[in-house]
Amino acid sequence: MQLQGKIHSRAAEPVGFDLQFYSLLQSAQQVQRPAEWLHSYVITKITNLSEVFIMELGLKGKVVLCMASAAGLGKGIATEMAREGAKVMLCTAEPFKDQLLEAQAEIEKETGNRPETFLCDVNKAEDIEALVKHTEETLGDIYALVNMCPGPKPGPFVSFDDAAWEGAFEMCLLSYVRTIRAVLPSMKRLGGGRIVNSTSSSVKDCLDNLILSNTMRMGVVGMSKTLASEVGKDNILVNVIGPGRIGTARIENLNKMRADKAGISVADYEKEDLKKFPMGRYGTIDEYGRLATWLCSEANTYVSGQTILLDGAMTRAY
Repeated sequence: MQLQGKIHSRAAEPVGFDLQFYSLLQSAQQVQRPAEWLHSYVITKITNLSEVFIMELGLKGKVVLCMASAAGLGKGIATEMAREGAKVMLCTAEPFKDQLLEAQAEIEKETGNRPETFLCDVNKAEDIEALVKHTEETLGDIYALVNMCPGPKPGPFVSFDDAAWEGAFEMCLLSYVRTIRAVLPSMKRLGGGRIVNSTSSSVKDCLDNLILSNTMRMGVVGMSKTLASEVGKDNILVNVIGPGRIGTARIENLNKMRADKAGISVADYEKEDLKKFPMGRYGTIDEYGRLATWLCSEANTYVSGQTILLDGAMTRAY
């Protein structure tokens, strides 16, 4: 097939996702038969359309701190941030050091962007302070923070004493308060920033046998909603995201526990469980990562103070 006609470029400088395609057109205009050259280039040189058509989210070179990011949802978010060219800091507690280094290598292999790492116990205020200081000194002022933490133990109300409640509070709510407090000066120096607090779909619809999680996650929602109003003047956007049923190790463990309680196999439990989902499947870690990445990006300029669930329409509450 032979292409006919002349290539016309825009008069104004392009912005966003079409910048790479604009550059390609500019190159084509330097040859005698630009239409044929462009056709040949596209056919012989480009193996993946994403090499040309890339939505620019404005995260390239920006510093993103991803908490609890050695595995699961945290790692998924960090991967998508790295894919967009952000300077990412991964962190986890000392017992998971090997897992953290594996995540670093895997993210670099997948995205070509090597994140930094730091060991941090989210239950210790001094560790969080050291993490933020190290991130600023190593990568620069922090533009985006993604708060994430392990889920507290499952169980009914009567099974937990004061120590269990205090531990859940420190891990699932107070750790978020501490990280936000530590990064706000960075964001104000930059003239703006993004904060995404990961919780659970339980903030819209309480989950059975997860009273500690249900309680603490709602605390994060209240804190985030109020904070969004307070820091809006600083161009800092604050949002909450909550996963529905995502294919993570935690969900696998919960499914096993529920299957054992029902006296059936995990496979049989999941087969019945999936019938309740409008899309007939669990969500993926990649999908959750892309949601968090968009909310942290410059493509989001006015969504703040919101709670957004990634649950495939499973939750019926407004």
